Amino acid sequence: MPSTTLAPTVLSEQDLQAQKELDQAFCSAMSRKDLDGVMRCLWEDPNLIVVLWDATVYRGWEAIRAAAQQLFDTFPIVRLSIDEVSHVPVGDGVVAVGTATYDLQAKDGSAVRIVERWTDLRRQINGRWVYVLDHAHELPKLH
Repeated sequence: MPSTTLAPTVLSEQDLQAQKELDQAFCSAMSRKDLDGVMRCLWEDPNLIVVLWDATVYRGWEAIRAAAQQLFDTFPIVRLSIDEVSHVPVGDGVVAVGTATYDLQAKDGSAVRIVERWTDLRRQINGRWVYVLDHAHELPKLH
C-alpha cells in the first residue's frame, strides 16, 4: 500500500506574527468588552462556527455577535488571557491549539474562572487573518 509523507511546514515569521497579533487583538477586545473589536477577529460569514466551553454551538457571524453581547451583558468584568498556544500551517490556513483563562465577574460580584482548551482554524480573507472555526472545552477544575 503506497504511503505519502508530507514534509513538515513552518509558518513564516510574518505569518506567525500575524497569528500572535490576531490572538492578542481578540484577548484585548474581549477584556475591554469591545464587541466590534471581537467581531473584527472573526470571519463575517454564515459558515463561521464557534463551540463554547459548555458545548453550545453558534453558527454564523450574527449568532456569535449576539452570544458575545450576551456574555458582556451578563458579566460586567471579563478578562481573557491565552496561557499557551501553538500555531501550525495547514493548507491555506493555520490551526492553533492552546489553553486560555476567562476570569469573569457577575453583577452580584461573584467570580467565575473558566480554563479552556481550544482549537481553531484561521484563514487570511480579504488580506486579513480571522478565525473561521473555534472549538473550546472547559478543563476540569483541580481540587
